[in-house]
Amino acid sequence: MTLRDAVLGAWELVSFVSRDAATDEDRHPLGGAPRGLILYTADGHMSAQLADSDLGGFISYGGRFSVDEETSTLHHDVAISTMPELLTQKLFRHADIDREILTLSATSTDDAGVTTHSRLQWKRSAPA
Repeated sequence: MTLRDAVLGAWELVSFVSRDAATDEDRHPLGGAPRGLILYTADGHMSAQLADSDLGGFISYGGRFSVDEETSTLHHDVAISTMPELLTQKLFRHADIDREILTLSATSTDDAGVTTHSRLQWKRSAPA
């Protein structure tokens, strides 16, 4: 089965951990009990919604996605977002699926030069 086929469907956020590359300090941008849903459709669309446990902090974006099977990388082409800085950007997420857990990883460097490695784990949503 290809990675593209394996990611199709709905996934619920289990954890979101960001590690400072210089200090190895972990932080939880959405707290210890984040909430979220990410969807991948067969026709190449994706949508992600993430929030802290009380829904006070909310992030969402959506657009098209593609997959680089050789590098296990998902490319999210952002078309709409609650964070204007994401608009028209291509986000790269390394993907790993272990049974019913999807792990998406990314590395970013902010304007101050701080590099962060983020890891989000998603559990496949049960069918209705």
